[in-house]
Amino acid sequence: MAKKDTIAKLLVNPAYDASTADEKQTGKYLFDAGDGSEAAACWVWLEKSKANDKHPNGKPWIRCKKMEEVCNRQYFSEDLFLNSDKGEGVEVEVRTAPPRVIGATGVNKTVIKYLDDETAAEYTTLVEDAIKAFKEAKEAAKGKKPEDMSIEELEAYIAALKAGEKPSLKGPKTFIDMFTEEQYERYNEILAISAENKANTPRKSRKLTEEEKAERAAKRRAKEISKAEELLAQLRAMGI
Repeated sequence: MAKKDTIAKLLVNPAYDASTADEKQTGKYLFDAGDGSEAAACWVWLEKSKANDKHPNGKPWIRCKKMEEVCNRQYFSEDLFLNSDKGEGVEVEVRTAPPRVIGATGVNKTVIKYLDDETAAEYTTLVEDAIKAFKEAKEAAKGKKPEDMSIEELEAYIAALKAGEKPSLKGPKTFIDMFTEEQYERYNEILAISAENKANTPRKSRKLTEEEKAERAAKRRAKEISKAEELLAQLRAMGI
């Protein structure tokens, strides 16, 4: 993992040849971790659900596994890169903390907030189906007999008996265990899309109106008056 003061960047690959490139445009961009290691080739992933006049084949994202290792993110908006690059590349924040699994306990409304309707529906279906399968698997694991066990379960069962322990079949740990490899990859893609959209959403600066300022000032004044009157009543009660 890179140090905090490391500057990681995405760069345009000067050796990229569009005429011989594959459909994923592998090598169009490079990711430099800033730690002296060789820059890694990136490819472009198209989010088809966000196709528009500008991007008829889908919204383009720059993707790189090494970027995930260093920055805890696999995706970077190509539009954002092109708008930000001044010929020297675009800095990507290096995060040393391990990535948090968003929505690990179910459908996460914050994830949905930054998705289009189609992707949000896909995400919801993925999670809800996995949760249903997870609950069924947990229930099925209770009181399971050896003849109903899988190879892995029998191995654990036998090992526990040999160790003089009580065999325990707890079933899957989380609903994420119920995903196929393809579903898990898509699940993570959607989480990355949501996180990237959130990061690229401009923060709204809301200024208070004169009426709101006056209302807040009046509340503060009323609170101060109430506190002072309470103190005055206490002093009078003590005959001071």
